[in-house]
This record gives sequence, C-alpha cells and structure tokens, in this order.
Amino acid sequence: MKFTGSEACGSNYLGREKMSLLLVDGYNIINNWPEFEVLCRENLDAARAKLADILSEFVPLLWEKIIIVYDAYQVKGKPKVYRESKNIEVVFTGQGQTADAFIERLVVNLREIGEEVEVASSDYLEQNLVIWKGGRRISSRELRELLWSSRTELQDKFVLPPPRDLLDDRLSETLKNLLEKWRCR
Repeated sequence: MKFTGSEACGSNYLGREKMSLLLVDGYNIINNWPEFEVLCRENLDAARAKLADILSEFVPLLWEKIIIVYDAYQVKGKPKVYRESKNIEVVFTGQGQTADAFIERLVVNLREIGEEVEVASSDYLEQNLVIWKGGRRISSRELRELLWSSRTELQDKFVLPPPRDLLDDRLSETLKNLLEKWRCR
C-alpha cells in the first residue's frame, strides 16, 4: 500500500519505535560522516547547517524533537540556544563545558521525568554513560544508516508529487541572463 499523505505518522510505521528526543553530538557526527569531510574544512557553519537540514527531514517521523549540541567550551559566555525550526534546536555549550557534559546532564534530567532519550555519538564513554543513565544510544554510523534507509523506505511508501515544470528549466542560459539584466535595471 502506498501512502499519499500523512496517514502513516504513527509511532512505528518505519519499523522503529519513535523516540521523544534525539540528542546529537554535532561535531562528532560531522567528523564521522563522509558527507562533511570536505565541507567542514572549508566552511564549518555550512557543515552545521547541513547537519541540521538533514536531521530536520526526520523529526516528525523518528523523533519528536532533536537537539544538536556543539562544543563551545573555549568561548566565553553562557550556552547559546538557537531554534532552527519548530522541533530542532542547536545548542553551543557555555565556557568550560563540553558537548559531552551538556548531553550527559540533559539525559539525566530528562530520564528523571520519564522522557525517552536517544543520543547520537560515536564517543564510547558517552555511549556507556547514556546507557547507564537509562537512555538509548546510536553511533554516528548507525544514525547515518538509519536516516538513509528511512529515506529510501519513505520514498517507497509515499507517492511523491510529480516534479514541477518550472519556467526557469525551459529557458536558455542566454535568455535567463538577458532577463536578469533587465530585472536589475
């Protein structure tokens, strides 16, 4: 059966239980995924934005909310939180605090109030602490595989609308340049 809308937004339709929250060790993921190998050397801001963009595709499907945490322990000041979208937050830790410490404290606090938490990191010590505190862990490699397999599964399940036929696709480069010059007058 192919779905044509959001009928499948239940908690287990991708063959995986939906979690309340995914905490992401941002630099750990960026440094372990091949998609970011060149980008993170050229433009770290663009790499962070790309990670948030990739993860945002899966917020309503696999997690209710995602928090991406980056180390900023050498930068003076308090932690800074930015809302990328309704269900994604980006946190830069405060001075003297690592992403690992921030994530560990958040896992403890959230588990105490009964939240289901999953942490994405390939840091062995952090993974063990998360499990010990009652959270779930997923390595950077496993997260990448999960996202890509989920994307494939979604493409198989959902009927995608036909691509839009844009005027821009039908114009020659010469005509596009001419129109752009005309527009800029």
